[in-house]
Amino acid sequence: MPPITVSERISMRASDLEDAAGRILQQEPDPVVRHLLLRDVLRRRPNCAELVLAREALDGALAVRRLRAEQKPDGGWGGFHSRSELPRRMIASTEVGVERAVALGLDQSHPILRKASRYIIDIMEGHRRFPDRHEKNDRWQTGMRLFLASTLSLIHPSNPVLDADRRLWCEIAARTFQSGKYDEQDEIEAHAELTGASVRHSYLVLNNRYSLNILGSVRELLPSKIEKSLLDWLWKRDDGIGYLGVSLGEVPPHARAGPFDRWFSSLELLASCFSLWRHNSNQIMRWLWNQRDENGFWDFGPSPSHICHFPLSGNWKRRRNRVFDWTTRALIILRMFLDPPEHRPA
Repeated sequence: MPPITVSERISMRASDLEDAAGRILQQEPDPVVRHLLLRDVLRRRPNCAELVLAREALDGALAVRRLRAEQKPDGGWGGFHSRSELPRRMIASTEVGVERAVALGLDQSHPILRKASRYIIDIMEGHRRFPDRHEKNDRWQTGMRLFLASTLSLIHPSNPVLDADRRLWCEIAARTFQSGKYDEQDEIEAHAELTGASVRHSYLVLNNRYSLNILGSVRELLPSKIEKSLLDWLWKRDDGIGYLGVSLGEVPPHARAGPFDRWFSSLELLASCFSLWRHNSNQIMRWLWNQRDENGFWDFGPSPSHICHFPLSGNWKRRRNRVFDWTTRALIILRMFLDPPEHRPA
């Protein structure tokens, strides 16, 4: 992609995004889409009557009803990190349940996430047993705590229960990037001293989505020099963020919704966690803006199975719903690029 110019950036304005959101709202979209557009694109104030009504209507949305129906009395969804393959289950784990709830626009005040956060904190404080099979290796204790802390950070990013986890992963990042760039040996030595875990070629390498959620859970946790080095490294990796596995700086293959879902998820994670993400994303955002159809909407294809974010609308049997869902997601990330919000609320 050629370098982006100042004039090209200015050509995409917040008012253009708001216009597209407004045209969807006029067509009576699904309650989830309506709420997300009002909150994250039009940026209505929390006490705005229109947004309050949209938030109340979320409980009637099919996707939210399904999420609630599969939540267990303890607040989880079965396994925590290990995913269930039982037929007819849409929520494969507690991790997935929380991520799905956040994607649907639920916040920490919603009963579904209140129950989930209490369940996670109970495990972290030793009142409940971690439900997955315990692995017999030197990474498991660190990994188990990582999965718990990351998932809680999606609901309550500044919860003091996470203070020790933030300090740990901040110190690991500082040591790993102390030279100004990623150093595998420095990362290995940091874990050897701080966690005792064997990290080489494992899921604990710092590009994993879980440690990134923790590192970005509160504003300016990382020094700007370390944050910039981390983002530059992530952007250059062919496999991008761990567990998502797509390059951040390249466009996924057309007509493959799965890679596009993971590409959006990668950008959304960085945009919600790190203020410096915009310095790496100019060209990609320009490309995304230019993918609008003749109506000013986006469509990256039908949804595959086993993704958390889609559908937002009740179903995709009507192409209109699919277009509204993809467009909502595109508008939100573009709005974050043009007008970055304050950090995730406490």
